[in-house]
Amino acid sequence: MEKLEIFPETISKSEYVYQTLQEQILSGAFPPGMPLFIREISAQLDVSRTPVKEAIGRLTYDGYVEMLPNRCAIVARISASEIMELLEVREALEGSAAFYAAQRRTEEDIEEMRRISNYHRNIPHENREEMVLWDRKLHMAIAKATNNQQMINMLDKVFEKLVRIALPISPDRLVDSVRQHEAILDAIRQRNAEEARRMMMDHDRDVIASVKSYQYQNIHLFK
Repeated sequence: MEKLEIFPETISKSEYVYQTLQEQILSGAFPPGMPLFIREISAQLDVSRTPVKEAIGRLTYDGYVEMLPNRCAIVARISASEIMELLEVREALEGSAAFYAAQRRTEEDIEEMRRISNYHRNIPHENREEMVLWDRKLHMAIAKATNNQQMINMLDKVFEKLVRIALPISPDRLVDSVRQHEAILDAIRQRNAEEARRMMMDHDRDVIASVKSYQYQNIHLFK
């Protein structure tokens, strides 16, 4: 673990440690199965052991960390079944989101989707973290065009939980996503609700196939 920044005075030490470790886990810098040693983290974040213990406790409660029988903390492995369940929920929700977005979108919605899509398309493919961030922005822009706050909230929670498996997806999948996004946005712009739903569900099924392939090739990261 590299030396990290000294905690800012605007938040508690426990919150700082929590946010720092969570960020490292979500980015993949701390991979599943990596041990988290309290003494080491305490020294590298320049805090006492108490806030580290508190942060690890919170991360365990939130599902980011596992406590082994010997009381050793490790970065939680990803549940393969939970990921598939979330992706199926995403497929169902996003198909409906695209359908209703096509019916209800405003010109302002279209302009925002195009802005995000244009930026996303021009991100260098090797910058996966940026690609994933703007991919999520685009999907959430489509959700917001439904004007259905419950659907927006549910999709936001699904995407948040899927962050840990988004970054490793192959560059080819990222390129295909950009192409598929353009077709989905065209259907929404033309108010073709059924076509928008079909294209979005095809898009999400391709994501599921890509994730299954990644799981097969990296079985050690999953449980």
